[in-house]
Amino acid sequence: MAQEIKDSSEQLPAAIIDIRDQYTRSIIINSLKTIAPQFQHYTPSSAPSFHDVPILYWLEYEDIDFSQILTNTKTHLVNSYCIRKGLIRKAQMNFNIQKHVAKYPNSCLKKSTPETWFFEIDHMDYFDEALDEIFEVVQECKENESRERKHKFILKPNLGNKGAEIKIFDSIEQLRAVFEVTCEEKNDNIDEKILQDDEVDESIFHLREWVIQRYISNPLLINDRKFHIRAYVLAVSKIKIYLYKDMLALFALHSYKSNDINDTFAHLTNTCLQIHDESFKESDQVKLFWELIHHDSEIDEQDLNSIFEQIKNILGECFKAVVSEVTQFMPLENAFELFGFDFLVDANKDVYLLEANSFPDFKQTGSRLSHVISHLFENTVKLAVIPFFKELQDPSINRNQTSDETDSKFCLVFKT
Repeated sequence: MAQEIKDSSEQLPAAIIDIRDQYTRSIIINSLKTIAPQFQHYTPSSAPSFHDVPILYWLEYEDIDFSQILTNTKTHLVNSYCIRKGLIRKAQMNFNIQKHVAKYPNSCLKKSTPETWFFEIDHMDYFDEALDEIFEVVQECKENESRERKHKFILKPNLGNKGAEIKIFDSIEQLRAVFEVTCEEKNDNIDEKILQDDEVDESIFHLREWVIQRYISNPLLINDRKFHIRAYVLAVSKIKIYLYKDMLALFALHSYKSNDINDTFAHLTNTCLQIHDESFKESDQVKLFWELIHHDSEIDEQDLNSIFEQIKNILGECFKAVVSEVTQFMPLENAFELFGFDFLVDANKDVYLLEANSFPDFKQTGSRLSHVISHLFENTVKLAVIPFFKELQDPSINRNQTSDETDSKFCLVFKT
């Protein structure tokens, strides 16, 4: 049992850490030991009953007791915001962006987000009815019948990451088949499900909220392969937004074939989908963004700097759009969070925002670039954790003005 004291500034802070992914958990613990060795480490099950002790919680979202966080805003710091659905749910983010663009028509978001439609279906019996809500998509798919270069669309779950259940289509028949096949698979597995009640059914059938985005058919190619950019973004307190400079470029396994939408590995660039394929090679599929200058003569330093500046501007406008809606994103003074943002660059070297992910899969960085993630978390501790607990020791310190940004690889892109 921790000794009860009146002055919490005299008590060593506690860090309660329980991230299920061992890769990420180890890096968090090592980063704290390196940058903030004063923390005493616990798991939720090993932590004593604290009294007046400053606490850092680094937990899975569903394990966070936000009532405790909201009650102890001066002494408890947590690694996630309570409300951020307006950012991590694709349909809600698009709604907030469109609302922002209507208010600020000169915003860069007007041209940097793919056209998006919300598609809701909870059973195949209502498929045709659901099509009424995506009239433009249906119309273009009909016109595709007479087109040589068909307009393509991409279907994604409203809330999901790791490339799960992403499908590309250019006809309504293909879209219908996505749901019909999965319904058949579900029926085939009913008996097995009865026998295995504890098994989690992650079937597409149980996902009722989707988005359909216009597919960007002219991606920038390097060595004839498509790639997307994974950017790590840190939100701190109420609120500062930082972009981590060491972004990743994640490549498709196969050469890009515009007209062959059945070759998933030519179009989808998520390493989570590729890693079990025998042709997957980490050094070919995962690269540092700033290394791209060495892999293609068509890209120079000026291009990379331009892309980086576009990403900074897009992120700033995106958070400006989202944090203005308190029911969509509620900043907290005693919270921080790391997000994974995905961007695509087209052949004209214009950047598009694809999506934002909470609790991103840091393992996709791989072993060769694992130092990138280690430095990411060390810089996160410097910017988000240290200033919060310094203010406890000296109330005259303003945590919003005293974060260690000078030697950080984070760059500020937005603040309120």
